[in-house]
Amino acid sequence: MNRFWNSLNLGVAHFLLFFIAIIIVTPKRTELYSMVIWLGMIIASVLIVQFYYNKSTSNKIPTRLTKNHKKTQRLALLSSVFFLLTCVAFKFFDRNNIVVPNALIAMTILSIVCTIASHIKLIDNKDKVIALTIKSAVKYSWLIVSLISYYLARSMTSGSLDISFDTTFNKLITVVTALIFIFIFYYAIYFIFISLLYSVTLSAGNRKIKSSVNLEYSISIFFPLFIIGYVSYIAFNIQTLNILRFGLEFSMKYDMRDTFFCNNKYMFLSEHPNARFMFIADGNYRALIPHNDDFTVSRLTCKDSAPFYSLVSVMEKKELILTALGKQAETLASDIKATISSNVR
Repeated sequence: MNRFWNSLNLGVAHFLLFFIAIIIVTPKRTELYSMVIWLGMIIASVLIVQFYYNKSTSNKIPTRLTKNHKKTQRLALLSSVFFLLTCVAFKFFDRNNIVVPNALIAMTILSIVCTIASHIKLIDNKDKVIALTIKSAVKYSWLIVSLISYYLARSMTSGSLDISFDTTFNKLITVVTALIFIFIFYYAIYFIFISLLYSVTLSAGNRKIKSSVNLEYSISIFFPLFIIGYVSYIAFNIQTLNILRFGLEFSMKYDMRDTFFCNNKYMFLSEHPNARFMFIADGNYRALIPHNDDFTVSRLTCKDSAPFYSLVSVMEKKELILTALGKQAETLASDIKATISSNVR
């Protein structure tokens, strides 16, 4: 009886924490918002029905968890609490004030790591095989993921700014982009790791804890870890553009300046006073110009005659084709209009 009541309390606590977090990160003007509310009501009803069903049908002898198992459950619950506070901070704090949200992210990650470490300690053998394997995997995966992410970041920076690959070596924007790639890679690794650890737990559970408790204990640990990762992934997808924009604005302060040097003097673009300029070579810059909450990249080249510079937008093949098609459409529309006008006369 007490075991079922404690399981219900723990399940309801996790449900409420994650339900509030999902409500916070879900845009209110979308159909998904109403779906989340209805789904939350259904899950709450299922939890209540399941509790009373287990209470009336269970004939099992209550089996108590050890202090270490309860400690791991509390750490998982603490992770859920920090995750909710993180969602609240990102919702109500201004994006320029990132100290509190970042601190809460660090606390959430730390509590997740402590939860996993505490759980591994419970299921591991005397030789610490699981712990040593995970330690080696983390060390080598960090090296591989960092190298791949750094290479991808340099390639993306080179392509988007139309600069040479070697030039991206010492740019802060490369580091910021690499961190985003590392974040994405480790998101995938996190879900794979949680799945593998859950499988190991089920196989080791028969030796460590009784099977009647193993399922409830495993759910209380892995369910919040999985939901934290999944909701974070959804929030990341929703805020991807804002994250990229924030990273670009941050790196621009250190990689670029607000003036460029042409005609033996420093100049700026009067029509774009907020533009930033990256030095490439003498008389060669890249200009990032704010446009509709975004940035356009242009090649700025110094000239000997007024206005002493030329500005050409960096364009991809797709943009060139669309631009050419647009001009052809305008020409065709103009010809049709002229033909119709001549026929009417």
